[in-house]
Amino acid sequence: MKPSSRNRYAILTVLSLATFILSGNYSKPLPAIPPRFVQDYYRAYSGTPTAARLAPFYDDEVVLEDPTFDFTGPTKQAIFRNFDRANLPNQYEWRINQQITEGSRLVTEGILRARYHGIAYEMRFVNIFHFRNGKIVRQFDYYDNADYFKAVKAWKER
Repeated sequence: MKPSSRNRYAILTVLSLATFILSGNYSKPLPAIPPRFVQDYYRAYSGTPTAARLAPFYDDEVVLEDPTFDFTGPTKQAIFRNFDRANLPNQYEWRINQQITEGSRLVTEGILRARYHGIAYEMRFVNIFHFRNGKIVRQFDYYDNADYFKAVKAWKER
């Protein structure tokens, strides 16, 4: 029994696809949200955070908005330009209470226990991340920063 031309075409297509996949000459699509993102990101942001540890999580064209600190970073370069210097007096410990994912969006909520020049404070926070190809392309941060401003004031009054 001879295969029909439709069957021959199907067989050739499957064989070609199998050869292509086995050759490794293709790039697998990255997941929208990396599987260990929450653990890895907040670990990188712990202690005294640095641009070198955090920048790899971000797309070059990311936009970060933090209305509670009146900050908008329109690009990765703008976000990390003064990041290390601004965070020298800070020590962070993050506790994630909730995380919600929907498609390429992730929302985390929790408590940030921190120190500013050695003065302890806590802030509740919500971070909203949008991902593309495993990188953050949009981020919104919201902090209950009353304790932070008290810590800054206490340090200035020393």
